[in-house]
Amino acid sequence: MDWASYKMLLVDTTAHALLLVDGAKGEILAEMSYPENYLPTALAVTADLAKAYLPAAGNNGSGALFIANLNHFSLYQLPMELPHPVQFALGPDNTTVYLVDPGGILYAADTVAMTLTKLGQPDNASCVGIATDQQSIYTAWEHKNGGSIAIFSLQGELLKEHILSGIPTNIVVNGNRILVPFTASSFTGEGLAIYDQNKQDDSIPAVITIQCPLRTAGLKAYPCSVTVGPDEHTAYIVNEDSGSITLVDLHKADITGHITLGRSISNLKLLPDNRFAIATSNMFADLSLIDLVNERLLSVTASKNEIFNQFMILPA
Repeated sequence: MDWASYKMLLVDTTAHALLLVDGAKGEILAEMSYPENYLPTALAVTADLAKAYLPAAGNNGSGALFIANLNHFSLYQLPMELPHPVQFALGPDNTTVYLVDPGGILYAADTVAMTLTKLGQPDNASCVGIATDQQSIYTAWEHKNGGSIAIFSLQGELLKEHILSGIPTNIVVNGNRILVPFTASSFTGEGLAIYDQNKQDDSIPAVITIQCPLRTAGLKAYPCSVTVGPDEHTAYIVNEDSGSITLVDLHKADITGHITLGRSISNLKLLPDNRFAIATSNMFADLSLIDLVNERLLSVTASKNEIFNQFMILPA
């Protein structure tokens, strides 16, 4: 597929709308509005690309789940009460969603039966990431001076818990690997922890240390998100504070390169041919086009509208 043939699903928080955009032309193909008194917290798309889930926080501390029909370009609010969804993941059945509220309580919401079930709540921890696969729910938790990951069954039974010396910032599941970027604590620097669930002792991760490519004294890299290439061999670690990307060979658990952009990015998606990528930015609320082959920033969108950091790349 030509890298120029793709669509983007974006959230424009200024216009209060979910946008479907032609990636090559930059034209808006569809615009689906949500109420102005809600602020989106995540974005997920079903495996068949027919629906998008947009959890949001209300002004009064409540939560809501908006569902977009991507075939008919309509959006509606799920008619059930939900807590503020600080973290959110779509389950493997594409109808159950998992969310965590500001108090750290993990819930499962059945979007067909309209039921909300409390699954658990770790002590003195805040959730910084959640992911699912066909068997489990994976969560990352920040503690006072460190972190942990907790793995639950889809029914909410705690299966495993692992302590992490660093402070986790996110969690990604890639096959049998659990990828946890982390920032510095009193006990460790910054980096990526790779848990291999195929190992007999899967509680000891391979740890990759990441330093700011500019090596400026006192400047943190702040690894905040991970994108895995389609070959499941290369991982792209987004370092938000240092405005850089660290390339990691997941098989060897080794760094293979750095791309210095010179501006902060927060979330990265690969375009179809894997030579280019689109990134969003918490700091600038815009989009960047990145040349991964020549390792450079190509362009940045120029708009007064603010783009939410969660987005999706869809086939044209």
